Amino acid sequence: MQTGSVRAVEVPIACTLNAADRLDRGDEWRAFDREVVVERDRVAREQLRLRLDPGLDDAVPRAIDLARREKRCCAFFEFSLVILADAIWLEIAVPGLAAEVLDEFAAAAG
Repeated sequence: MQTGSVRAVEVPIACTLNAADRLDRGDEWRAFDREVVVERDRVAREQLRLRLDPGLDDAVPRAIDLARREKRCCAFFEFSLVILADAIWLEIAVPGLAAEVLDEFAAAAG
C-alpha cells in the first residue's frame, strides 16, 4: 500500500467554444435568467447563486441541461443544485483565478 500526498489537479481557465457558439450560449443564459431565475445572490467573489422560479415545472431540468453543457466547454465552472423546503438554487462557483469570468457571467445573466 502506498502512502503519500494527494496532488490537486488544476483545471485551466479556458472555454472550448468558438466565438459564435459563445454568443449563442450567452443568449441561452440570458434567456434562462429572464425566464427561470427569480433572485440572484453573489455569495462571494467566486460564487453566484440563482434562485429558480418555484412555479416552473421545467426550471430544474433546464438548469441541469444548461449547467452540464457549460461544464463541458468550461471545465473550471462548478455547478450545484441546492434544494431547500422553500427554494431551489443553482450555485455557480469558480476558482479564484476565474472570478473575473464569473463577474462577466453574472453581468450577462443579470
